[in-house]
Amino acid sequence: MLKHDKYIPLLKAFALAVVIFALAGGASFLFPESYQVPVVMLLITTLGLGASFVPAFNRIEKSFELGMYLVLVFSVVVASMVSIPDLINGAPTLFYYVTMVIFGSLILQVILSRIFKIDTDTVIITSTALICSPPFVPVVAGALHNRRIVVPGLTVGIIGYAIGNYLGFVIAELLKNW
Repeated sequence: MLKHDKYIPLLKAFALAVVIFALAGGASFLFPESYQVPVVMLLITTLGLGASFVPAFNRIEKSFELGMYLVLVFSVVVASMVSIPDLINGAPTLFYYVTMVIFGSLILQVILSRIFKIDTDTVIITSTALICSPPFVPVVAGALHNRRIVVPGLTVGIIGYAIGNYLGFVIAELLKNW
């Protein structure tokens, strides 16, 4: 990624990401303070999806890898702030809830895949993309010795990110008013 022929286009992709973030951040000030963070997240998602349809942007080599690298760095930083004792002692209900959601969604996916006769490799790769995230898709595809499932896995993972942002906001609003 750091070769000159890849470096300059990646800088342009990074600059686009900064512009999208700035636009979303600026637009969030048009909303009440309680909605500013969700507005930023949803606008980043919307503008990012919109930019992905522009050929000049979606053809930049290694931009997906750069984005996934930044997501992983962000994840490590957030995870480094977790206190395991506080998590176990202070929020066992949250731990049980997350466990139930992950395994419940996996069981639901397997049941629906069986009903619709979806092959095992596709079920494994899509569940990996949805639970772990798209960067794990190529690793699992390699372990399964099936490179044909990389594109469906990445596609499902990226669509899952986008839908998850919108659906998460809607559910949070419903639960807040409940």
